[in-house]
Amino acid sequence: MPPRLTLGLLAIALGCGTPADGAPTPGAVAPVAAVAPAPTTGASVARVGRARPDARAVATVAIASRVGDRGAADRSGKHARLGEAVTLYAVVVTDDGTVYSDAPSLRWQRRTVTPRPLADAPELELAWAKVEPTETNLSNTSTGSFRYERIPYATTAMTATGGAIAADVHPTRTPDRGDGVGTMRYQLTATQGDRTIASAGIEARRGRGAGGLSEDVHRITIRRDDTFLGYLTEMYGQPYIWASAGGTARTHQSERLEGSDCADLMVYGARRAGLDIPYTYTGSLPTYARTLARGDLANDGIYRDARGTPVPFTRAGDLILFPRHVGALFADRGSLGVVDVDDLMIHTLFDSPKEQAIRDSGYAENPIQILRWKGLR
Repeated sequence: MPPRLTLGLLAIALGCGTPADGAPTPGAVAPVAAVAPAPTTGASVARVGRARPDARAVATVAIASRVGDRGAADRSGKHARLGEAVTLYAVVVTDDGTVYSDAPSLRWQRRTVTPRPLADAPELELAWAKVEPTETNLSNTSTGSFRYERIPYATTAMTATGGAIAADVHPTRTPDRGDGVGTMRYQLTATQGDRTIASAGIEARRGRGAGGLSEDVHRITIRRDDTFLGYLTEMYGQPYIWASAGGTARTHQSERLEGSDCADLMVYGARRAGLDIPYTYTGSLPTYARTLARGDLANDGIYRDARGTPVPFTRAGDLILFPRHVGALFADRGSLGVVDVDDLMIHTLFDSPKEQAIRDSGYAENPIQILRWKGLR
């Protein structure tokens, strides 16, 4: 076995999923509109609308979306499965209240409307952009006491093909570990003559009680499937946040898909799978799960119990709990049927979530406990 990584030693010393006592209470959400947005490097534009002398001024620019080809598009964040089509639609509103969009049907200001097509809008140049985290490793205790660390974001230009584009969640500012699954946010900018107006972007911060962006920044989340492991993939592309927290479970950073630490990633997946489990730290996970096996690493790279019997690879999705760290078994590799250092797990540790061999996690030499969530079939 190679020597234990420094990363693993640091994690063991500090712990993962430590409770954030004294976390502040969430406050107000940042306002919606954004004028003169931050520049987007390399932006391409799509020209829509038509020039006319009596053109009205654009007052609002927004993004709506829908999953599949039924129902009205709206401004809410979306969850979809890999393979489901998710379309982003530009919404442009002029100062007389006329709504333009290529969405066949649109939920706007609590009403379902049929917007006028963008071809009839005032002449505009539209630019689409991803709004992405630029860091994979953050800490809410970096100052020596708890505070919500401000998550850094930047915009990245997307290829503009018009007023409706397919949602793409591949990150470009950080490693792409999801290959089409994960979470991405978006901004739309419209230029009318010498005026530029945009949907909410990196300036639209939440108030107290979070480090990320408000729900006004349009969000699309794509998961691999409807299993516990599939729900974990919704957090791909988001940073590891040491001591991730929230004033309530509903306002937790993980629920808002801002990021998570190792324990909170596991709880997020369980909650999305329908379990009522509070966000907690690694030491309390056995309260909500039953122990299937325990073991220590043997010289052959296989984990064995106190009698020397190999720990069975029970099934993908069971938790693998180390001292002060946790992941979820993902794939049986190496010696089949038993837990060994070549098996893959999904976890997050000083990096955005990913699938990684146990041997490369920094925790391979530690004792393990295999857990299964109570109530999860």
